[in-house]
Amino acid sequence: MAAPSPDLEHPAFRPLEVQRVQQGRQNGVLLLDRLGIAEPTFVPEELLPIVGRFDGAKSVTAVCAELADAHGESVPETFVHDLVRQLDERLVLRSPRFEQALGSQVRAFLAAGTRPCRHAGSAGYARDPERLRAELARMVPKAAAARPALRGLVAPHIDLQRGHAGYAAAYGRLLQSAPADLYVVFGTGHAGPSAPVTGLPLDWETPLGVARTDRAFVAAVHDALGNATDHDLFLHRDEHSLEFQVLLLQHLAEQRGSPPFEVACFLCGSLPSATGDPSAAPHVQRLVGAFRTAATRSGKQVCFLAGADLAHLGPFFGDPTPVDHQLRLRLDADERARLSQLERGAAGAFHAAVMQHDNPDRVCSATSMYLVGELAGGTAELLHYGQAVAADGSQVVSFCGLGYG
Repeated sequence: MAAPSPDLEHPAFRPLEVQRVQQGRQNGVLLLDRLGIAEPTFVPEELLPIVGRFDGAKSVTAVCAELADAHGESVPETFVHDLVRQLDERLVLRSPRFEQALGSQVRAFLAAGTRPCRHAGSAGYARDPERLRAELARMVPKAAAARPALRGLVAPHIDLQRGHAGYAAAYGRLLQSAPADLYVVFGTGHAGPSAPVTGLPLDWETPLGVARTDRAFVAAVHDALGNATDHDLFLHRDEHSLEFQVLLLQHLAEQRGSPPFEVACFLCGSLPSATGDPSAAPHVQRLVGAFRTAATRSGKQVCFLAGADLAHLGPFFGDPTPVDHQLRLRLDADERARLSQLERGAAGAFHAAVMQHDNPDRVCSATSMYLVGELAGGTAELLHYGQAVAADGSQVVSFCGLGYG
């Protein structure tokens, strides 16, 4: 049997979701691909000591040697090579085969010209346009624009049903303001993008129609920062944090009867820094500078917007004890203290406060909120703070609305 190509001599899994399952009488794990490129792959329990060593650092020979040392039984290298080959064919390993498949999917995705609607039918987000319009009108009713344009806005990205009050507060405030020409939207990348920001050069479809993207703005940012990877571009396809913001912006435009607006949507990864405050890091200064320059050169009225949630706590997220009243009170106090940094215009201090002790509250949107704070500049008004709590205490997800006037 032929050995795999040299690229697979040090096999490594791609980022995958792992679930303990039983198939028939066999126990094992199910490997699930959040990108949707690979089919679910079942690995029997007896193979886990082998595949658990596929970390990219060990060669097949080293894996076999470790197994012999640990279990006193030799595993033929041909068997492990064959296992690597099968997993590669299933597209669950980092390999040229997977990169080719991903590239093909990304080319088809970008060639469509429009990012299709993916989350209609979720809680509070009807598929039917007229039913959806009625739901959104109850959430954000029509209002006259009596206040100056906002420089920035933070809104939730939790589902529209649980986040109803947060969306109402954030977008109600935006509806009271003069409209922008361009909304630069930052959304949390839940599937783990590698880059701090990745812009999508596609228009956005929802049941309310198609929102146009300012492709020149997206291109200008990436000209300054470097090209997006295929992986990070493809994460846009299923991410909800941006789609929900585009939908609400469409609703506001219909409520106002205003001219068409444009968006430039960016998926956010992390902003690592030595102190937790990324402001002094040269790569972050370049990033912020790229957006400021693109905004100035666009000649448009720009509003920076974050689709952002806060904490994720409870057994559903791996914590040992259920969410109770005391935890919610503690979280409320801690988060209002962190948000006060944004209220006083200190985006870097907010980011550092979130990341202190390795982000124990699992705040998912520090990057997008930091960027809006930096780019909008000045102080913010806390419009809403809320917690969505499961009735059984299994989880709490918090969110907020902030306006930069």
